[in-house]
Amino acid sequence: MMALRRDPQVGREEVEEVSEPGGGFALHQRLTDVLVGVGQQMQFEVITDYGVPGGQLDVVWSWLPPSPIPDLVAPVAVVGFQIESGWQTRKHIKGDLLNLTDAGVALGVIVLAGMDASDDSLRRFATALVDRPGPRILVWGEDEVEALAADQWHANGLDTGAPQRNQGGPPRFGVTYAPASVQRTRTYLPLCDWLRRQDSEPIRLTFDELEQAGGVALPEGCRQHVDQWTDYHSAFARAIIDAGWSAGEVEIDAGTVVLCPDPEPALVRR
Repeated sequence: MMALRRDPQVGREEVEEVSEPGGGFALHQRLTDVLVGVGQQMQFEVITDYGVPGGQLDVVWSWLPPSPIPDLVAPVAVVGFQIESGWQTRKHIKGDLLNLTDAGVALGVIVLAGMDASDDSLRRFATALVDRPGPRILVWGEDEVEALAADQWHANGLDTGAPQRNQGGPPRFGVTYAPASVQRTRTYLPLCDWLRRQDSEPIRLTFDELEQAGGVALPEGCRQHVDQWTDYHSAFARAIIDAGWSAGEVEIDAGTVVLCPDPEPALVRR
């Protein structure tokens, strides 16, 4: 796969070849297709291989105003996605951040797909890197993309997964989202419902016991990364948090976790 990667500290670089072992190209294409489909369902103008100075974004959800705006000759880039599905380094992540910033999107997403346990440090690096002034940038794994495809975001408490629309018009921005209790991932809805039925006492479980009691399969990321239990960007963690609980004392090697009721369930945690 050919891609132009840039490091803000050294400037722009030439096109380089990026190896994608283990079916990285197929994974990249599948996630691209998912993001294109979801964007179209949300009534965005979807653009792939969106050009920016010296590079490109994999997918952009853009907005085309229903009436002409003077001097506006192209759709407005709203959400941009960069997918890293193969060989990933810190230099790649820095290039992704620069591309998203140059695109001027309101929201950017860096998708680190196909990661294994050894990649945890890269995700931590990416999360720290994007925590800076400027456009909001999220760091996802492939699970978050799949959860998005499962229609897990319910705008205004509706089961649509799309921004609220006005009489068939364009997407309405500034949408207010319902409390997290209605923004549950469908895949992990059984776990969310099970937790809401439990007494307000901490529960210590093995991973296998949690799968059986909650009626869901534990995502592989939760067996490898502690933050997959606590980071609201994780679809599995969202199910726990949305139920009014939190995960603590996660022991990856022992395969155990303590689930604790949250005395003050939060609204959507961004």
